Amino acid sequence: MGRTYFLADKRACPFWKRKVFENMTIIGPGLLGASLGAAAHAKGLARRIVVWARRPEAREACLSRDWCDEAFGKISEAACESDFVVVCTPVRHIETILTELAPVVCNGSLVTDVGSVKGSICQAAPAAFANTNATFIGSHPMAGSDKAGMGHARSDLFENRPCFITPESGTQPSLIQNLSSFWQKLGMTVTTATASEHDEIVAHVSHLPHAVASAVCHLLAQRSHEWSNLIGQGLRDTTRVAAGDPALWEEIFSQNREALLAALESFEKTCGQLREALAEGRGDDIRNWLATGKEYREGLN
Repeated sequence: MGRTYFLADKRACPFWKRKVFENMTIIGPGLLGASLGAAAHAKGLARRIVVWARRPEAREACLSRDWCDEAFGKISEAACESDFVVVCTPVRHIETILTELAPVVCNGSLVTDVGSVKGSICQAAPAAFANTNATFIGSHPMAGSDKAGMGHARSDLFENRPCFITPESGTQPSLIQNLSSFWQKLGMTVTTATASEHDEIVAHVSHLPHAVASAVCHLLAQRSHEWSNLIGQGLRDTTRVAAGDPALWEEIFSQNREALLAALESFEKTCGQLREALAEGRGDDIRNWLATGKEYREGLN
């Protein structure tokens, strides 16, 4: 794409230089939020970890975990003493949460999120925090799962996974480094990009594969049910992500609509190349088409 992305090796910053936060607030203890709390506790990255959860039963569940010091039903109470706040709610709620957070966070607080689409969030954040001394930097730890909820949380969820951070121009380098170091200490490799660059990349490497997997399942759902008894491991591997929550993925697709539409158009053209080669019996072109895919797959880490 002709752009340069900045990768931060997770070994580049020695532990003694990494920021340990005094008070960390997790907004929304689902799969990512609860895993984040468990991981930060295990790595000693925050001296105190509190959560905000809307439902009383979720707060009770958090308090039963060894990583959670307190749980609140009001955002103002959860965030008022924290120097680090991570918004882990579904994407559709993040902008509203940031607006609620801005008046109540501490001076000098660092605020981030885990949303898988960054464009609208990063556009809204500067206005939300304009009259505060807090700083928002977007994050996207690519550590999701087809499982959902606190019950599936794992402290090692972030190990050896990529993470984006999307700072606005003019953000203090020390704050960018603090956030980058936090994710690195959880075992992630950090990439710095603009919000639009992030959204274009994830449309191709995350959202499009989910759409394709779902399309294959959608097609097969219209065939004889008996076919499902005849599938091999290849189909299970190829379509695993289609088991994700439809409501969650509808949000993600809709939030990243333009980038995903462009990715789908490119995918349709690629499929068209195969279709034409098959229709015209061009075996060499079919082999070359397949070889390109094989070469790319074998080059993945």
